[in-house]
Amino acid sequence: MKSTIVKSVVIFAVLALLCSGCDKNSFDLSNPDVREFVKQLENGTYSQYEYTEDGERLWAKMPDFQKKDIPELISLAKETSLISPCHHFPVNPMSSMWPFRIVDGRECIMLGEYLLWCAEAVIQERDFASLNPVLCNKNYPNDQRLDAAEILAVRKIYQEWWNEYGHQAESEQLPLEGTVYAWR
Repeated sequence: MKSTIVKSVVIFAVLALLCSGCDKNSFDLSNPDVREFVKQLENGTYSQYEYTEDGERLWAKMPDFQKKDIPELISLAKETSLISPCHHFPVNPMSSMWPFRIVDGRECIMLGEYLLWCAEAVIQERDFASLNPVLCNKNYPNDQRLDAAEILAVRKIYQEWWNEYGHQAESEQLPLEGTVYAWR
């Protein structure tokens, strides 16, 4: 009887230890769920960071999106809301430019523009599409940001590109090639 109780306690303890590492809200960077990523960006809970050996937080890690994720990234890019705070957004750590918009004195990122940047990175097979998640119109002054209507126009370019070239193994043409738009 005593050995049965001891075995039960040991089994329970092992199971408790194994499950203590389980987190329902964990996010799999190597197989990301696009909708969950967007949800976490919107509510400020995305928490996948690179750390130093001493445990100091450096920057948010970009999920490993794949070609299969591009249609959903483009679809969700219809959301042009401004997200703030935005310190939890993965951005290129090599950039020295501030990638955020300043609106009413607060830093923010336009979600649709950011998701198109994520899609562009996958299309280019790179970690980041450019130094910054910032679209520009080549005919505008360097510091002028695109507004929501222009972001939606760029989204349409991406949708049309995907419909024409997205199912090819490799495309010679990038979505913004031949347009007035570019990533900074």
